[in-house]
Amino acid sequence: MLLQTNSGKRRHVDLLSELINKSKVSILCSGWIKLPGLEDLLPSIDAALARGATVIVYSNLTETKEGVAPALASRTGLTHRMVGRGSRALHTKIYYFETDDAYTAVIGSANITKGGLSTNEELSVVLRGIQGDPVFLELQKYLQTIANMKFV
Repeated sequence: MLLQTNSGKRRHVDLLSELINKSKVSILCSGWIKLPGLEDLLPSIDAALARGATVIVYSNLTETKEGVAPALASRTGLTHRMVGRGSRALHTKIYYFETDDAYTAVIGSANITKGGLSTNEELSVVLRGIQGDPVFLELQKYLQTIANMKFV
């Protein structure tokens, strides 16, 4: 387990960009998404999609700010699902990545906003392991809970 903050040289945006760049699967779950924060991740997302990686983004409809949905919709192969008003709000910030038989999960307070990824003081736990281990199984169960939410 490692701790990730934005107070050192390596901020959340750096870690997430690196993980997106090297992963076969990237799941980005952030209740709030603002375009300036998303734009910091788009080069990595575009590179991942170009090499055939799976990229899934989950957010709240009401907190997916102006320009975000069109920016994500314009990326072929990317899945963006927004939780609507009739469902429980999505407050989770989990970023999950798979490479071959390994996984990394970044779980904490950072939304996909400029502040969350770079300028706010944020704290996340970085978990790494091998697919099939007990933490992996718990993460898969939780990610399935998110996937089963009501989306617009």
